[in-house]
Amino acid sequence: MTPKHTTPSKRVARKKLRIGLSMGTFNPIHLWHMQVAQCAWDQFKLDFVYFIPNGDPPHKSDVAPKEIRFRMVKAATRGAKHFRASRIEIDRPGKSYTIDTLRALKALHGEDVEFFLIIGLDNVEPINHWMEADEIFKLCQLLVAPRDAAIADRDIVAKILPNGARFGIIDCPGGGISSTIIRNWIKTGRARSADYLFPNVRCRNIAVRHRLYR
Repeated sequence: MTPKHTTPSKRVARKKLRIGLSMGTFNPIHLWHMQVAQCAWDQFKLDFVYFIPNGDPPHKSDVAPKEIRFRMVKAATRGAKHFRASRIEIDRPGKSYTIDTLRALKALHGEDVEFFLIIGLDNVEPINHWMEADEIFKLCQLLVAPRDAAIADRDIVAKILPNGARFGIIDCPGGGISSTIIRNWIKTGRARSADYLFPNVRCRNIAVRHRLYR
């Protein structure tokens, strides 16, 4: 019986993992954080999004305890398989710098990964002054979300960022919701209004149980 002719198998290129990074104090996490991450996941075909609360934010003080903020993030992302709460900055000692987290994640996931750092339009100019900003631009692509109803115009963003910085514009609603609004409403007796800005009841209940922002 004559054997069938076979051709040598071709090496299939390994698909790079596409990971979104939503980072911040999350003091507290709110609906706009979730909406932006969801839109980024859809639009840029991400495999999943890490939500990474700062352990010790370098430029902010008077934030809720890091373990409580992490619990709120974990509660907010529960049930969404493409969202993952990360303790990488919570467990790392010292100030929480984005460049350190990017390097740690690169070491964790290896070469077959692409990182997409989700930032609000209000952080496009400040990111130029973050620690080792030039290395941040090398290690990830920025995904810019509109903020406070301002449109994230690609030409304007390109003029603010250094030449060669990779970025995309997230097609999502402008964020009128902020952690500051939630904290201020709770402080001024409008906690019931703030309730509807939390991602879900579990997340809100953690803030209530620990009497945050009162």
